[in-house]
Amino acid sequence: MRPTGAEVSGFLNPGQRLARFGGHPARSIGVLLVALLASACAPAHADPPDFLVVGVEALPTSFDPRSALDAVSEQVSALVHRGLTAPAPDGAIAPDLAIAWEPDGPLGWRFHLGSARFHDGSPVTAADVVATYRSLALPAFQGAHAETLDAVASVEAEDERTVRFTLRAPFAPFLATTALGIVPAGCAETTPCPIGSGPFRWAGRDVDAVALAAAPTADPPPRLPGIVFRASPDGTARALGLARGTIHLVQNAVEPELVPWLASRGLEVVKAPGTTFQYLGFNLRVPALADPRVRRAIAHAIDADAIVAHLLDGLARPASELFPPGHWAHAGVARPAYDPARARALLAEAGALPLRLEVKTSTVELRRRIAEAIAGFLSDVGIAVDLRPLEWGAMFGDVRRGRFELVSLAWVGVQDPDLYFGWLRSDMAPPRGNNRGGYANALVDELAADGRRNADADARGRVYRSLADEVARDLPYVPLWWTDNVVVKTPRLAGFAPVATGDLRGLARAWWREPPAPARPS
Repeated sequence: MRPTGAEVSGFLNPGQRLARFGGHPARSIGVLLVALLASACAPAHADPPDFLVVGVEALPTSFDPRSALDAVSEQVSALVHRGLTAPAPDGAIAPDLAIAWEPDGPLGWRFHLGSARFHDGSPVTAADVVATYRSLALPAFQGAHAETLDAVASVEAEDERTVRFTLRAPFAPFLATTALGIVPAGCAETTPCPIGSGPFRWAGRDVDAVALAAAPTADPPPRLPGIVFRASPDGTARALGLARGTIHLVQNAVEPELVPWLASRGLEVVKAPGTTFQYLGFNLRVPALADPRVRRAIAHAIDADAIVAHLLDGLARPASELFPPGHWAHAGVARPAYDPARARALLAEAGALPLRLEVKTSTVELRRRIAEAIAGFLSDVGIAVDLRPLEWGAMFGDVRRGRFELVSLAWVGVQDPDLYFGWLRSDMAPPRGNNRGGYANALVDELAADGRRNADADARGRVYRSLADEVARDLPYVPLWWTDNVVVKTPRLAGFAPVATGDLRGLARAWWREPPAPARPS
């Protein structure tokens, strides 16, 4: 049921208010354990006994790296497909299929391939790289890679192991686009093309899982025989799977208050600061949300500190902008203070009340509880909210088509601030880009383009600091927090630790200290 103003009274302090939505102060660990015990006799899935089982909130929406847009699709695809380069754990650009590269004049880049094979046994050649990048012009892939299409004038194979790209104009973030997974030329015009050259190959799927098997063509081969990604929108079910041994690893997908209980059950918990950026997105085609005073009122109405403390158990840092401290593009802008009185004043000034808005979120328990808390804070300042939890694929489809008013989303694995170009430029609406809310600001358009043209790192930093300042003034979205990466895993698994970007490439180097234990009996 959607919370009403009476249920989320302004007389409640933040902890009490969040408790009404199932927050940590009132939702005791005992209540959750009762739920665990009640479902403890659920039958285990018949996964291969030596495969690593990873619990996730949703299955990939794409099995092709060229159309992978959501976080799970990108994480899984990165284990199946390799790009010319790959992001290093520290955010740098690392070699992958390409063992070296160099600029060739002001607009050229030359890449030298190492020796690698696709899962069908064929060698990865320059012709495959050319076919993959040229296929981005196909309608099925244009929306995911508009920035590459805009930047690259031509891509040619100089010989079997050498590829040359010619850019249309100086494009500073070009190397960051070269992690795109390469597919064989023979299926480059097919979607999906599931054949990659990564450490794992696609091995099958069912209604709630996808399986990857170690690829015999990988060099070096992975030390795990395979991985099953098993999806459930219920965090309690994932915690139960960890406790019983039917799930071996979960990253960022367990109710925060269950983490200590899982540690007490012998699970290993590893935490690391992350770059995942959670935000509340606006559809600026909605007349009320086109008014920046209303957007700022909504920002002042939400107590992100309270949500982090009570719903996330402190496993995040309240955010003010896209990039966290320590990233070269962090601008140090101030975040909107929690100020309900200011929010009410702005809404009155805008003549926006009465106002009713819909918040779309996923059916994942924690996401739904966060959305309920946001709805409660907005109710406190006079904004009625209808919550619309949807299965992830349906929700993401609605967002891509602009069918939303408010939506809670996150950017995962962000490394280069060129993300602003596809996210906020006025000419980058889907399917061309990710400006799903219809934001238009001439200064942001200009700065996002300047950031692409300027190769000097210091100059780029100044451009993106100016852009972040303008975004903080105009608020096309509400920054919420940067999420910590929290891995809960069986201690039998060695060699994997979370990285700031949250990617799972490290599973290719993980191994069993000893065979996974049989599932615990009910």
